[in-house]
Amino acid sequence: MSYNVGVNLIEGQAVSPVEGVTTAVSGIIGTFNRGPLNVATLVTSMAHFERIFGAKPAAGSTSWYSVKGFFAKIGTGSLYVIRVAGSTAAKASKTLQDRQGTPADTLKIEAKSEGAWGNNLAADIDDYNILSTTPAADISISAVSAVLTSIGGLEVGSDIELDNGTNQEQVRIIQIDAANNTVYWTGGLTNAYPAATSTVISMEFSIKVYDKGVLIETIDGLSMNDAVSFFCEKVVSSDNISVTDLKDTDTDYQDLPAVTSSPEALTAGADGLSDVIEDDYKGSQGDKTGKYAFDAVSDLFRFCCPNPLLTDADPAVALLSLTQDLLDYANSRKTVEFYGDIPYDQSVAEAVTFAGNFEGWRVNFFWPWCKAIENSLPLWIPPSSLAMGIAVEKDFRRGVHKNIGNETVPYIIDLEYHLSIPEGETLNNAGINTIRSFIGEGTRTYGGRTRSAVTAWRFLHYAELWSYIGRSLEHALRDVVFEPNDPSLWKTVIRRTTAFMLNEQRKGAVQEFAIKMDADNNPQDQVALGIARLDLEYVPTGTVEKMIITLTSSPMGLSVAT
Repeated sequence: MSYNVGVNLIEGQAVSPVEGVTTAVSGIIGTFNRGPLNVATLVTSMAHFERIFGAKPAAGSTSWYSVKGFFAKIGTGSLYVIRVAGSTAAKASKTLQDRQGTPADTLKIEAKSEGAWGNNLAADIDDYNILSTTPAADISISAVSAVLTSIGGLEVGSDIELDNGTNQEQVRIIQIDAANNTVYWTGGLTNAYPAATSTVISMEFSIKVYDKGVLIETIDGLSMNDAVSFFCEKVVSSDNISVTDLKDTDTDYQDLPAVTSSPEALTAGADGLSDVIEDDYKGSQGDKTGKYAFDAVSDLFRFCCPNPLLTDADPAVALLSLTQDLLDYANSRKTVEFYGDIPYDQSVAEAVTFAGNFEGWRVNFFWPWCKAIENSLPLWIPPSSLAMGIAVEKDFRRGVHKNIGNETVPYIIDLEYHLSIPEGETLNNAGINTIRSFIGEGTRTYGGRTRSAVTAWRFLHYAELWSYIGRSLEHALRDVVFEPNDPSLWKTVIRRTTAFMLNEQRKGAVQEFAIKMDADNNPQDQVALGIARLDLEYVPTGTVEKMIITLTSSPMGLSVAT
């Protein structure tokens, strides 16, 4: 950049030393016919989701459609999916035997995840040679080494076969002299292998994977020796299968699975849908199952569990218990919001009664259910995942401080129930957010409340703004931990926090704020305990929930001066 003589004025860009965290990371817990169990798996689009969790819904479950409803608004985004299933869930598998004279189990091929989908798979085993070459010099009887024309792809632990046209011998390489293309093994050869008439191949195998008889994947160049880089357990990275070496000790090439004459079917896969219960969703914190799989997602901001498939003795009671459990989990995470659903086929009074079982500002409910068309057939899906996708898109377009109300709802064509104005008011007062259709304006969210009775936490965007600000400061101020606790640090924290809040004020998220961090709220007895306290108070920007218009007709003329 060049400057003029005199005073030069350029535009600077203010950068907040505290960056706002993302509010786009969402989660869904549900039942699917394939995909990892009890793992929070990131998917970024519907196509990505289908590659992992299947292109068809699980029988009796609406979870697949809920994922589609989430992506309907945003197209692409960060969604962590937890698949749950009952104890009967199992992976389809096939155990293959080796090439010994008396065959023994050597390789287990399993479907990548539990489910009956894996019973459609079959595996075919064939020989494969990473290297096919010739001797560079004659190999004598009793030799323990050979110079080869090429050694590309060979490693210590590779099995090779020498063939002179009449005899074949197999050896395992124990040393390689790459500079001289020389390989070594133990135990002398029984036959000679003239360079002019002999060949040398490495001995590996391939797996061909079929789905309903159609070849979908070929995995070449595999070994059963865990000493080489192409050991099957290291190499196989597939959306369809996984493999397990069943041998405790590696011996020789005969550990390879026998070549199959036709594809071997995988069997005994089961969905685990007939016995999925409340506890499968609740999970175990120690084992990180069920909802606790979300523990691995530190930036989770919203999650839902739409229409959980429950086979408990009393599914209605189980749903109440599960919903409270998920709310408790959101409370334990402090900066996570749970998007809940009213059960299907409820009256307005029943919806109010259901929501009345729950209280707090980290839970919100949307109602009624929504009608979509899939494969030319109508289906009903709960609205929580739709609302979650709408919230993500709204945050990106307007900010987390914008209320979720009055946003268009994609994907659906009708509603389970069309509310009257008084019914809508009843539900709003009960903290239930509604979805309504307006002539000429489409279907829209029409409410943005939590289930809190406290005015400060009445609106959903108040709760999520608090979570956003809190998490942003939590992330940005981690570097002050274990720093000297003194006025110099306090000033640094105030300066950084002030810059962040000014930026939020400019965006319209907050109206005003006040920050305090000094000797008054950091007395010496607290400093001595290693405690530093920042007090931040802010006034969030409100929302127009009820627009009041006073309309007066005065046929005799205006009575009020204008």
